[in-house]
Amino acid sequence: MLFQVKDLAGDTGAIAAILRAHDANAQVSGDPVAGQIDVAASLTSGQVITALHEAGYEASRVSEPRQIHVSGGSTCCGSCS
Repeated sequence: MLFQVKDLAGDTGAIAAILRAHDANAQVSGDPVAGQIDVAASLTSGQVITALHEAGYEASRVSEPRQIHVSGGSTCCGSCS
């Protein structure tokens, strides 16, 4: 999940620690220049945003590019069949 974080300033380590308090296996990578973090966790986007807000960060979910659906391919979810 991709999030925009206001005033990120390279605090991805601090953000990772915040999220790991809620999911010990959370993985966070960040782009301080763009002010974005990519989170892989068992948390919902709402839980991520709430945890960050409680820690003083202003965050919002960024829409991720949609993948092109290829029936039977690696992007097939199986819901069409």
